[in-house]
Amino acid sequence: MKGFLQRVFTRRKETPISYEEAKNMAASPAANVRGTLAQRHDTRPEILYFLANDADASVRRRVAENEATPVQADLLLTDDKDDDVRGTLAQKIANLADGLTDNETDKLRRMTYQALEKLARDQAIQVRQVIAETLKEFIQAPQPIIAKLARDTETVVCGPILQYSPVLSEMDLLEIIENNTGSGALSFVSQRRNLNERLSDAIAASTDKDAISHLLGNRSAQIREETLDQLIDRAPDIEEWHEPLVKRPKLGPSAAGKLARFVAQNLISVLERRKDLKDDQLALVRKVVERRIEAGEFTEHPVKDEKNTNKKSADKKNAAPDDDQSGMTQDEAYQMAIDLHAKGKLTDAHIASAMTENDVKFARAALAVRAGIPPEAVAKVLNTHSAKGVVSLAWKAGLPADLAVKIQVKLGHVPPGQALNPRSGNAYPLSEDDMLWQLEFFTGMATVGLR
Repeated sequence: MKGFLQRVFTRRKETPISYEEAKNMAASPAANVRGTLAQRHDTRPEILYFLANDADASVRRRVAENEATPVQADLLLTDDKDDDVRGTLAQKIANLADGLTDNETDKLRRMTYQALEKLARDQAIQVRQVIAETLKEFIQAPQPIIAKLARDTETVVCGPILQYSPVLSEMDLLEIIENNTGSGALSFVSQRRNLNERLSDAIAASTDKDAISHLLGNRSAQIREETLDQLIDRAPDIEEWHEPLVKRPKLGPSAAGKLARFVAQNLISVLERRKDLKDDQLALVRKVVERRIEAGEFTEHPVKDEKNTNKKSADKKNAAPDDDQSGMTQDEAYQMAIDLHAKGKLTDAHIASAMTENDVKFARAALAVRAGIPPEAVAKVLNTHSAKGVVSLAWKAGLPADLAVKIQVKLGHVPPGQALNPRSGNAYPLSEDDMLWQLEFFTGMATVGLR
C-alpha cells in the first residue's frame, strides 16, 4: 500500500503557486497556460479534475499523464473521445498495475483497477497495445486483465502477452492454442522461453505452419524426439521448416538421415558439420547424399570444396549489414527501379518480394523512385534507424501501412519492439503533417551532406 501511494502521489520540486493563481490559470483562455497547470505536480486534485473536462485535448493529455491526478479524474478520462488521451492514461495506469487484483478493498486501488480494466477493453487498438506492452513482463500483473489481453483479436495486443507474460498458466496457453482462430497468436506462444513439451506438442499438432516454424527455431523450447520425428515427416514440402530443423539443438538417431533426403545442398553441409552427430548418423547422411548425387539432385558433394565454402561464409559474415550480395551496384538498382516504374510495374508486391529476398539495394532504390525522393535522402532515413522517418518514407511511396512495419525492421534496422504499427484499418500511425515534416527534415540533411 505504501509503495502504491508513493507512486501515485510523487511530487517534483516546482516553484509553488497559490490556489488563486492556479484558479486563474485554469480559467485562462490560452490552452498552453491551462496545459502548464495540468502537468504540475502541486496542482490541487479538484483543479486537475476540472481540467480533465477541458475542451482542448492537449490539456487533457497532460492531466492524463500527471501522476498527481486523482483516480476519480483518471476514471473520467477512460471515456475521453481522444485516442491519444486514453493512450497516455493507459501508460500511466498500467505502470501502477503490478500487484493489483480484481478484489481490492482499498478505494484508491479498486478505482485504479477499474480504470485499467476499462482501458484493457478500449475500442482503440493503440490503447490496448500500450497496456499489453507495459504489462507483458509484470510478474504480479492482474490475471483477469492478462487473460483478456491474451485473447485479443489484434496481434499487436495479444502478441506481447502471449510471448512474454509469466502470469499465463500452462492451462491458459493450452486453451488458447486449442481455440486458435488463425490470427497469428500461436506464433507468439511458440517463441516463449523454455516452452515445455506439452505446449510444444500442442503447437506441433496444429496446422499453423508459421507457428511451427517459430517453435522449431526456438532453441529453448523442449520438443520430444517423437514430436520432432513427426514434424520431419511433414516437412519435405514445407521449406521454411528445413533450416530450423537442421539446426535444432538435439536430433534423434534417425532424424539426420531423414532430413538429408530432402533439404537443400547448403543445409546438408550444416548437417555434416554438426558436432553432436555420431559416426553412424554421419555415415547415413553421406549415404543419402551419394544417392542424391547419383540421381542428379546435386552436382557434387556439398562439403567437397570446403575451403571455398568457408571463404564464401567468411565473406558473407564480414559483409556490411546492407550488402545484399545481389551483384548490382546501387546505381544499377536505381536505374532498374526507374525503368520498372515507367512501365507501371514497380508494385507493392515487387518491393515486398525484394525485402524477402534480401535484395536491399533494389528495395532502397524502389523506395526512392516511388516516393520521388533522392536516393541520398532515403539512405539518410534508413541509416539513422528512425522509425518515424521510415514510416514517413513508406507513406510517401504509397505503400500500405503493414508493409511499412517490415520496411522499418528489414531496411531501417529498427528493433521490432520499437517499430510503429498501423492504427485500426491499416492506417498510418502518424499524422500527414508529422510525416511531411520528417521527410523535409531528412531531405534537408541529405542536401547539406551533398554540399
